[in-house]
Amino acid sequence: MISAKKVRLGFGGRMVLEGVNMHVPAGGRTALLGKNGCGKSVLLKCFAGLLAGYEGEITIGERDAREAAGTGAARPSMAYVFQKGGLFDSMNVFDNVAFGLRRRGVPEGRVGELVTGALDRVGLAGSEMKLPSELSGGMQKRVGLARAICLDPEIILYDDPTAGLDPILSDSIADLILDISKASSATSIVVTHDLRLVRKVARDVALLYDGRIVFQGGTKGFFSKEDAFARQFIDGEIEGPIDIY
Repeated sequence: MISAKKVRLGFGGRMVLEGVNMHVPAGGRTALLGKNGCGKSVLLKCFAGLLAGYEGEITIGERDAREAAGTGAARPSMAYVFQKGGLFDSMNVFDNVAFGLRRRGVPEGRVGELVTGALDRVGLAGSEMKLPSELSGGMQKRVGLARAICLDPEIILYDDPTAGLDPILSDSIADLILDISKASSATSIVVTHDLRLVRKVARDVALLYDGRIVFQGGTKGFFSKEDAFARQFIDGEIEGPIDIY
């Protein structure tokens, strides 16, 4: 479903991605891990078609990601869940969730049904008229999830969905992501540092370091800590193959 081959990308003379090879099968749930600033969100934006200036190849379904994004060519439908919700400050919750549906030309009566259903699924029924400034950080993230799921996408990309949340709220977001994935069979990539989230929602783990994927495999294999990169990342050790500086 999603495949990257020898993807390289840099900014201002600094290479961020140095030859990424990664594959996520249809219906897969992959956690993308790595140090702060290692390029996880950059890679996610490449998958989404938000960044196109890379070398190498990214395919979404059977189409080149750049070609599909640039020409409007058919490809699997995709939703992107931003780290901080990515909400429009001037729009209320209903209009934020409805934004993508209206862009697609969905009839307004149907928009109302889908938005109401999505907000109910994320536990925000009755919040339709609130502005983002009236919501907590956790509620804003759930609005972002509602906006994604009402589009019924084949692929959902999550950019650090539990960042800044306490363990209880993080666990509730993990439950939502798992429920969404199981209900829709969507292919999911979750950028995160939250190992509890990884244990709960991921089937596979990809660990990004020094511009490359240094571990990709099942969650069980990752947490077995037999791989030196995985062990250092999980245990937070100073010594190991990952240079903390």
